[in-house]
Amino acid sequence: MVAPPLTPEELIALFAAKATAPPTEANQLLVRHLQCKESVDLVRSVFEAMDRYNETGRQRLQTPTELLPPLG
Repeated sequence: MVAPPLTPEELIALFAAKATAPPTEANQLLVRHLQCKESVDLVRSVFEAMDRYNETGRQRLQTPTELLPPLG
């Protein structure tokens, strides 16, 4: 069964409720991660290393197999 379309007023109320609702646990973890100085420094270091590696004109680095999820 398909729900009937929302009226503009219902849609505005839904967005207002979502905007004022507390963040989910996953969103809180993500925000904490993005605000972590060590995480930001690590990302910066990885991108700088990638830039330096690409400047040499070599092939791109392959992702280590231990970082890839299992297939299946």
